[in-house]
Amino acid sequence: MNVNVANWIGLRDSQEDAHRVKFYPEGVLVVVCDGMGGHQHGELASAAAVEAFEQDFSQTAAAMPVTRRLQHALDAANAAVGAAFEGTSSYGGTTLVAAYISSGVIWWVSVGDSLLFIWRRQRLLRLNEDHSMRPVYLEYVNAGALSYEEAMRGGHSLRSALTGMTPSLVDLAATPMPLLPGDRIILATDGADDILLQQILSPEVRQLLSGKDMPLSAAIVQACQALKDPGADNVTVVSVDWP
Repeated sequence: MNVNVANWIGLRDSQEDAHRVKFYPEGVLVVVCDGMGGHQHGELASAAAVEAFEQDFSQTAAAMPVTRRLQHALDAANAAVGAAFEGTSSYGGTTLVAAYISSGVIWWVSVGDSLLFIWRRQRLLRLNEDHSMRPVYLEYVNAGALSYEEAMRGGHSLRSALTGMTPSLVDLAATPMPLLPGDRIILATDGADDILLQQILSPEVRQLLSGKDMPLSAAIVQACQALKDPGADNVTVVSVDWP
């Protein structure tokens, strides 16, 4: 199992994404967070969340059901974000997507709009829920009132995030998804939306997702840079190639 990480600050003043990869004898944990609150506040929130999530997951008993470990770690991450701003006038929050891969299956938990995909047999499968306004706006797309591009551009507002308060939406996999030989797992912040959330994948993106000339994470980040978007966001991508 090959795990690779790539990130880019985009055209922002600071990097508010954070990530963690932790190997265990029985599997690997990947956590990706996208902070919000501006500059240091977002950076502080995402860093606090990944640190607390990984520490809590590592400290819980391996015999505990994975879904319970993930939920417990998410609660710890949420509490850590709240504690980071306690007693201050500052505000910060973060998205979080975490995947645990072990024994040929993948479990996950997520809050917010960060991405979890599997590239499988020329299909890009979204595993986790999108807690932004985009799914709501897609109803207008289906009704013919908006274009897909308008829904993607205008739907970034979050319906759920880790802020220290109880998140309104949590996606916790009740059962794991079996992995197939050749699966490519992608965890990414929303800076990769324009590459990974196309309504119909372009031939160039299909080739990128199948290519083995460089780690998939680096290829996705390079594709984000090539868009030359004047408002380019931070982007962090962790890719896992299942043998």
